[in-house]
Amino acid sequence: MKKWIVVLALLAPLFGFSEWITDFETAKKQATAEGKPILLYFSGSDWCAPCIKLKKEIFQSEAFSAYAKENLVLLMADFPRRKANRPSPEQQVHNDALAEKYNRTGAFPFTALLDANGKKLTSWSGFPDLTVEQFIAAIKKHTPADNSSSMQLYKKELLLMGSRFEITVVADNAEKGHQEIGAAIAEIQRIEDKISSWKDDSETAEINKNAGKKPVKVSKETFDLIARSKRVSELTQGAFDISFGSVDDQLWHFDGSMTELPDSATARQSVRRINHQNVVLDEQAQTVFLKEAGMKIGFGAIGKGYAAERAKALLLADGIENGIVNAGGDLTAWGAQPGGAPWNVGIANPGLEDEAFSWLNINDNAVVTSGNYKKFVVIDGKKYTHIIDPRTGFPVSGLKSVTIICPNAELADALATSVFIMGKEVGLNLIDQMKGVECLLIDDNNQLHTSNNIALNDNQ
Repeated sequence: MKKWIVVLALLAPLFGFSEWITDFETAKKQATAEGKPILLYFSGSDWCAPCIKLKKEIFQSEAFSAYAKENLVLLMADFPRRKANRPSPEQQVHNDALAEKYNRTGAFPFTALLDANGKKLTSWSGFPDLTVEQFIAAIKKHTPADNSSSMQLYKKELLLMGSRFEITVVADNAEKGHQEIGAAIAEIQRIEDKISSWKDDSETAEINKNAGKKPVKVSKETFDLIARSKRVSELTQGAFDISFGSVDDQLWHFDGSMTELPDSATARQSVRRINHQNVVLDEQAQTVFLKEAGMKIGFGAIGKGYAAERAKALLLADGIENGIVNAGGDLTAWGAQPGGAPWNVGIANPGLEDEAFSWLNINDNAVVTSGNYKKFVVIDGKKYTHIIDPRTGFPVSGLKSVTIICPNAELADALATSVFIMGKEVGLNLIDQMKGVECLLIDDNNQLHTSNNIALNDNQ
């Protein structure tokens, strides 16, 4: 059964007909477990006359009480003014967070119907001019019928953009599921054809061919992707740089053939053309110009995340409300599994990449991991990863893996590489300043470090 919640922010005293919950996460878990619908009600219990009227005429009525007991999970978030009635500081912070998300206008009373993931379906500002029966009917109208019994997972794994992709969708029949997966694959292939530096007829290849010669007019899609990449470069002070394609790829080999390190002067020379400031964009002409001959751009550290987001957008537009696109470890997930349970994403153990050391429950988020446990070379007993610092030309050290969690896979992809290069202290400081972005780091000593607000489930 598809899971829903009715979240209500009500007076502090219980109304006597049903159990009221004061924590949003607890309410969501109960709604998922019980398979019930979501209603969010904001009240000023000791000063708002319409709130008192709503309590008396609707919420305390026998009809609503009976309906709520069987169909709703109720969450309380009250905003009283009298000192004696005020909630604890922690509860106040919780209530304020609900208000910031669902009731930014500060209306009282305010009621919103949500799904189990917190998505708003409809809302009522002020006292709803409805009878109890009409109010219940309005809730039912916006609660989709149970069709989860026919919803199934469909997935396909294949090689795209040089990486293993796995596309998962939730659909009510196999034909629909496989059709939508095919559409997502076609979209990823389209993006690869457009931005791959390895394809001679791609826009990226054309830009690189004309480095130091002339600007190249490109599609708006490619232009905007490069513009966003430059903004990430500025944000990370060059730790992320799409002109990394300029690096001398003959210096480092991670196939076991290297036996000694290059000298520092040679390494610095190999990255001399890396400079995002020399990627010149003309928005009016929609052109891209690489100022120095020999410069190259590439999307290896952002392209798969972008492709994952585009595939997700296409699937959502086609009505696929639940799914995952895993682009070689750049994963974006939305909705939930059949039955309403959240997607469960494993964080790879750097020492045992086929095992997860912990898990994240996610919905409408991206998780991207960058690690040094697949491509590296060992020289004189020291491991050197394939992730090269664009400032020195040498592989970075200090971290084994970086996992970024945020709403967008493209950004998460770029930040994972950036934080790996920036290191633990600087990287964590950057992430802690970014709203809605979290990270998880494992250093060379196998110590775990996290940004704020990460909830992990131990693999035990």
